[in-house]
Amino acid sequence: MLQGFQHCGNILSMLVYNVIMNVTYREYEDNDFGELRDMIFCLYAEDPEGQPIDDAKIAKTINESETHPDKLRIVMIRADEAVVGYGILVFCWSNEYGGDILCIDELYIKKEYRGNRLASGFIGYLMNTYKNAAAMAVETTPSNEAALELYKRFGFEASRNNHLVLPLP
Repeated sequence: MLQGFQHCGNILSMLVYNVIMNVTYREYEDNDFGELRDMIFCLYAEDPEGQPIDDAKIAKTINESETHPDKLRIVMIRADEAVVGYGILVFCWSNEYGGDILCIDELYIKKEYRGNRLASGFIGYLMNTYKNAAAMAVETTPSNEAALELYKRFGFEASRNNHLVLPLP
């Protein structure tokens, strides 16, 4: 089922756990706004090393995902009918990799649901859903050691290239 992903550790147990817990993934819907907004602000409060977030940026992200779902998707993570997290996915072409790269721009699980392999299950879901992607990319702040460990367990490696950003006005 998930051939070629030998770095996943015990992915079968993650998928089984997600079935037992009734974990589902679906596209963002307008009625998710309040909960999504709250989780985004929680992410930026817990991991404040990036750019600051505000309602205008969130609205632009939602609008972009609705206008260009081939470029940007917001996925709501649900367990037993409750929204427990979200992922923001960005797709871009890479000449170097010869295909689309699926970038996990943000991945957040509510604190009370952490430790239940929900983030692992989500990454497994992405690997299974986007089998045609040439690569997956993720970034995390240096202080987010739990996220870094999670990504390393799946086989993510530090890029040989430096990642530089020039914010434009």
